Amino acid sequence: MAKAPTSQGPGAVEQLAGWVMAQRAQDIPAAALNQAKVLLLDTIGCGYAAYEEEAAHAVLATLKEMGGAPQCTVIGNAIKTNAPNAVLVNGSLIRILDLNDYVNTKSGQIGGHPSDNIPVALAAAELSGSPGRDILTAIVFGYEIYGRLKELMDRNSDWDGVTVSGFAAPAMAGRLMGLDRGQLAHALALSGARAVTPAAVRQGDISAAKSVANALVAQNGMQATILAKHGLTGPLDLFENQYGLKTVFPGLNWIGPLTAPLTADSYIMSCHVKMYPCLATGQSIVAAGLALHAQINGDVDRLRRITVAIADTPSLQRQKDDPGRIDPKSREAADHSFNFLGAVALLDGDFGLAQFNNDRWNDPKVRAVMARLEIVCDASLNPRAPAGFPCAMRATGVDGRSYLAEVLDPPGFSRTGIDTAAVLKKFNSITAPHLTAGARDRIIEAAMGLDKESSCEELTKALAKA
Repeated sequence: MAKAPTSQGPGAVEQLAGWVMAQRAQDIPAAALNQAKVLLLDTIGCGYAAYEEEAAHAVLATLKEMGGAPQCTVIGNAIKTNAPNAVLVNGSLIRILDLNDYVNTKSGQIGGHPSDNIPVALAAAELSGSPGRDILTAIVFGYEIYGRLKELMDRNSDWDGVTVSGFAAPAMAGRLMGLDRGQLAHALALSGARAVTPAAVRQGDISAAKSVANALVAQNGMQATILAKHGLTGPLDLFENQYGLKTVFPGLNWIGPLTAPLTADSYIMSCHVKMYPCLATGQSIVAAGLALHAQINGDVDRLRRITVAIADTPSLQRQKDDPGRIDPKSREAADHSFNFLGAVALLDGDFGLAQFNNDRWNDPKVRAVMARLEIVCDASLNPRAPAGFPCAMRATGVDGRSYLAEVLDPPGFSRTGIDTAAVLKKFNSITAPHLTAGARDRIIEAAMGLDKESSCEELTKALAKA
């Protein structure tokens, strides 16, 4: 049994644990469960699509070296490993391409990628034999905790958003693995105490650390859950202690929003899927670049001036002014560079994994167009796409003609729920180089029928490479 950290009663960690354990699977709206299935499929597809990336090779080589008890499935691999290692590998695979989903918080700040923690639900379910509906329920709760905690972070702080997965991951795992409320509180405390990640993983000289940052936090969350299950305790006053996480979550009187009832407009219903392998705030820039390419028939030389206007928010200002993004030196920096994204889309009229081949960010032709792009924040776009990342690409030709390619909501962005057909099309497209049509169909059937299954066995069998 967890002991209250103060005489006033249970602290935030224990209250969060109580909230997680009090929720009933049968109370989750059908729309949220369906959204969880669609996002599960999208996430799995992103894992397969990353298999040829250098970072994926490094992670898979690490798996081979680490080994681990054969408990949990690795996406696309016959090798099984222990639960924490499975979370690390699968979490890295799904994140490497920057192609998995994203959520914007209700206050409008950049919300991150809650699907990063889906591997936690899969690993915990394999350990415990949980029914499919319980797995989807855990995913819904993971998304909710992720979104609510992101709301409580200072959007201009020095801490990266993956920090919140230090609480989402053990909440998902602990619920599925049958921890009691006290054990879960300690799992949350143990995990949260090691979760804080500096924003440097996504700023400046961006490295492969951005691809594994959440996976490392989630791996720790799974490990903390197992430790707490066997009786290890954590700092239950993690939020209240003067040496705890007050500077990471600086809001006052915020425990109410964190443990409020789950509503129909939960965070999983606010998610969007990506159609381009780049950061969420760059999706409209790519789409606008493709549209302008079509208007000029790919002849960039006919343009004298090119302005890329985006919404005016502190986060976007920081992203556009980041020297490491303006002048990308790596694949990881390129997919976060507004300059690179706009230039390549404008030049190629296409944007997929091939646009990163041969270190395109170093191509003189690409560099020349990157240097010509004037990227500005335009507050007039903000009310036209609330909680979105709109882009207006404006250009003037050498003949004086004006061009405008405006994208308020990019492909994959949805204000009314994710388009299942679009996700199915994306899944088949990005996994086709790695899976036969039959293998793809088996994964789709297992993921979309998970709520009717007594376990995740059919899904994990479909994920394991034959």
